[in-house]
Amino acid sequence: MAQASNPWPLARRAPELDAFTTALIDPGTNVVVLYGPAGVGKSRLADACLDAAEAQGRLTARVMASKAAALMPLGALAPVLPHDLSSTATARELFERTRAEFTAMGGDGRLVLLVDDAHLLDTSSAVLLTQLIEAGAVFVVATIRDGEAVPDAVAGWWRSQRAVRMDLKDLDRPATAEVLRGALGGEVGADTVRRLHLASGGNPLLLRELVLQALDADRLRDDSGTWRIAGAIPPSRRLTELFTARLTGLPDASRHVLEQLALCAPLRPAELTGEATAHDLEALEEAGLIRVLLDDHRQHLVLAHPLYGEALRADLPVLRRRAILLAAADRVEELGARRREDARRVATWRLDAGGTPDADLLLQATRVARYAHDFAEVERLGAVLDASSPSAEASVLLGEAHYEMGHFDAAEAVLAAPVPRDTPIDLLIQRATLRTKNCQWGLCDWEGAMQVVADALEQVGIEHGADLVAEKGSVLLFSGLPQAALDVLATIDARVPRTQVLVAIIEGPALAAVGRTAEAVDVSAQGFAVHSAMPEPLALAHPGTHIVNQTFSLVEAGRLDEAEELATFGYEVAVGDSVPIAQIWFALVLAKAAGCRGRMDEAFRWYQEGASTARLHGFRGPLSGALAGQAMADAMLGRAAEAAAAIDEYQTLPRFPFFGHDHAIGVAWSAWANGEPARAREILLAEADAAVVGSNATSAAWLWHDAARLGARGLAPRLVELAGRSDSRLIAARAAHVAALDADDAAALAAVSDEFEAFGALLLAAEAASAASDAHRRQGQPRPGAALANRAALLMERCPGVRSPAIAPTEATVPLTTREREIASLAGDGLSSQEIADRLYLSIRTVDNHLQKAYAKLGVNKRDQLAAAMGKA
Repeated sequence: MAQASNPWPLARRAPELDAFTTALIDPGTNVVVLYGPAGVGKSRLADACLDAAEAQGRLTARVMASKAAALMPLGALAPVLPHDLSSTATARELFERTRAEFTAMGGDGRLVLLVDDAHLLDTSSAVLLTQLIEAGAVFVVATIRDGEAVPDAVAGWWRSQRAVRMDLKDLDRPATAEVLRGALGGEVGADTVRRLHLASGGNPLLLRELVLQALDADRLRDDSGTWRIAGAIPPSRRLTELFTARLTGLPDASRHVLEQLALCAPLRPAELTGEATAHDLEALEEAGLIRVLLDDHRQHLVLAHPLYGEALRADLPVLRRRAILLAAADRVEELGARRREDARRVATWRLDAGGTPDADLLLQATRVARYAHDFAEVERLGAVLDASSPSAEASVLLGEAHYEMGHFDAAEAVLAAPVPRDTPIDLLIQRATLRTKNCQWGLCDWEGAMQVVADALEQVGIEHGADLVAEKGSVLLFSGLPQAALDVLATIDARVPRTQVLVAIIEGPALAAVGRTAEAVDVSAQGFAVHSAMPEPLALAHPGTHIVNQTFSLVEAGRLDEAEELATFGYEVAVGDSVPIAQIWFALVLAKAAGCRGRMDEAFRWYQEGASTARLHGFRGPLSGALAGQAMADAMLGRAAEAAAAIDEYQTLPRFPFFGHDHAIGVAWSAWANGEPARAREILLAEADAAVVGSNATSAAWLWHDAARLGARGLAPRLVELAGRSDSRLIAARAAHVAALDADDAAALAAVSDEFEAFGALLLAAEAASAASDAHRRQGQPRPGAALANRAALLMERCPGVRSPAIAPTEATVPLTTREREIASLAGDGLSSQEIADRLYLSIRTVDNHLQKAYAKLGVNKRDQLAAAMGKA
């Protein structure tokens, strides 16, 4: 297990360090003041400043002010004062001796003295330091806590033109993520970053404590390279101690307010019980213990920090907790419980108090939690509701919550259970659509899903079955048959908003899969608008599903900038709303977009994020796509063993046909990275044929194109024909690339390189430019060949760490053929001629002939020189 090292890494403090360095070499600056709240990282930054000073050859020293040291004159400075200074020395003698001592210590430059907690300096120390600063005898780095009283002499430091003041603030979420990555030594899940950032408020000290406690409690775990919080974040001991100290002496009425907020927040002032007055609430706010939020002109009270609630709840006796919860429920009901959220609040409080709420109230509360997408709460409330007052609606609510929480077997048990004969048709349909979704996405059982649809259609009748017909289309789509899905959807005539939404969720990705990407984008946008306007979207996917579909279609269309902008926004919303399936799909879209651009390191991180989220929530289907993507990225980053390991895990998972043809790309690139290029091409070509049979145009185009990148030829007619039936700019560019490779057309390859670069596919642009360079040189045109080789090299610089078999080594004055490059690459990996011949189905003589030609073109004469010449060393 990684440990959060001490000290923690600095994040986003480069500007402050640069400002310190500038101040240090400025003879007119004598003081740098680091100002900010407790725990913001003042001392950590001050340490880094001393390190920077020492790196410049400056002598440094440190003193720490404290309340105890302030009781004695010069107590804080005692460690750096002349040791033989007489206790009867005058102020003048004290100054002169200390200045001489500091000057001698500083040598060629001023002594750099760190004064930690300078606001606690005693008056004598503050005055002496001020004199030394003004005399230029010392360069002071001072930390001062926000909100504390500061001695007049110290306050004068940053008012001087000779001082630089830096106001430090808590970390924002990106900086929190950076700190966590540095401390834990790996990627950190976005949901974990969000939770730790909210819990710590971005305060570095508190963040560090929470991480250490989560590690100790085994709540923060490394999931195959991505750190994630499992369960509740353990409360901060430090914050608990500080908070408990602040409660000492607090009036009983005020403490009662805090206890109510710990259990029931947010509360309106009128909803509080007890004897607290408006003056008491003002005092709590001024003390920083509570905050007032405004919502539609209404005031709501919450604790100033979420972890205050943890501290209070930990100390509340059971009976007192119960009394507070029941009193709060009674109070809200006395006020009329008129707001939609009130039913959920009252039911939850009564349940937490150990009772069973009224069935109608509990049903209303469960509905409200569902519409808020709080499926953990729906699961909790729904379980009580289904046990105490079972009904078809209760089972729909509970079954959906089980599915959303990744409890697929539990969802199947609830949704497959018999229901009363008089169950309304709309609830029967909702149960069937939910069960179908659970069979597909949770249990990976497409035959079972189709049977659920058939049984439900027989039960309700085709005249009521538009939604079920849409679900049949869903099963076909997710079984890898997008055109069949579109054909089924075309039979649905009457479309109420709910049916429109169901159709759009299926139609968007189906249209993208068959190559009709512009229509797919429009359908998804329209579906989102209809979905968002629905008042009660029970048993429907999150509205963000349409955004996922839209971003996927944008990638397939080659509109990468739009896809990344929208997917980044969608991912943040999915993390904020705690919708794991949306998090997974947005991560995979962002990974695919980054891969198209050639940013394989970024693609790997997104695939890893998607895989980790899928594992955490039990979504084995999307996990397979994430692992295949990881393997592709690993392979193209030269990590052959890691690519093979990802494929090994992938092969343990059930088949997942939804864009499942794309998975072969990861398998193939892993084979290539592990020295099996012929097998890689075979995998891609076979899967492309299967993709075409199912009308998966975008997948077939990707597969054929990658086969061509790995040396396959003669694919142009099929890919050009496919492009003619699609509106995708990406498919058109892939087809043009393959056609130009087949024709060895230098001008066409250069044009394709321009086209790829125009929409951001930089790796593909580099490969096309490299192929154009080769073609020019083969035609005896070295000048344009050299120019295009240079262009390819510049493009590859924007694809950090990527290795591609389609990029010729720049040292070669005469380009290698595809076969020569392939054989030379394998020989450079240490394979014998016999092993190469076996892999490529060639004779040993043919292998040796190609090697001799490669030696001549590369200017080498030994096998052990090939790796460096091929750019693999």
